[in-house]
Amino acid sequence: MAAVCGVALLSIGSARLLSAQDGVITGRVITMVPGSTEPLVVTTNVGVCGQTVPDESILVDATGGLANAVVAVEGLAARPETLPILVSNDGCRFQPRVQVSHPGGEIELTSADDVLHTSHAYAEDGRSLFNVAIPIPGLTITRQLTARGLVRLVCDTHTWMRGFVMASLDRAVVSAETGSFRIEGVSPGTYKLRVWHEKLQSTIHTVSVTAGGVTEVLIEMELPGKVKS
Repeated sequence: MAAVCGVALLSIGSARLLSAQDGVITGRVITMVPGSTEPLVVTTNVGVCGQTVPDESILVDATGGLANAVVAVEGLAARPETLPILVSNDGCRFQPRVQVSHPGGEIELTSADDVLHTSHAYAEDGRSLFNVAIPIPGLTITRQLTARGLVRLVCDTHTWMRGFVMASLDRAVVSAETGSFRIEGVSPGTYKLRVWHEKLQSTIHTVSVTAGGVTEVLIEMELPGKVKS
């Protein structure tokens, strides 16, 4: 049966040459929320996808490091990327699950699965941006990110599939498996870090960057609606 899939996208910004006076923001995103452990039940194309797939919505390591959080530096223009980002339908999952790009950037959609996938992208306001069918493995189709902010990719047939792209005008990165992140080329000054995760409450942290210095920050994310004691 044909499958329709989707991803969400996020925004970045414009560029500036590196300077010896630039600083670095480095840190880690953590959470006390347990990681998602129960697998998701496959409801179609079991022969290709298997009986279950991992639930990757909240990935937490043994020390609380949170993967796939997007950290954006408000007011620090993103460097324009000349190469497109790549999203693959692999194992009936979007890989990578979370990426950053910029409005107007290109996204390449491909598949490693011997089943029809359809990558359906939605803007934050619910507008459908594109719906791409990939009927065979190895086929690659390129589309442009015509929205700013979070772009969500879904599969209309394989309903468990989720992907996200932050199309940001600000410099943005995705936290690694350990929750770590690093942002270089930051001019001295005070900035707000806007942090997003698909399941946890977005948060804002203020940091100060000195010339040639390294600013370290620890960011904790919680479930939506949780009140700190």
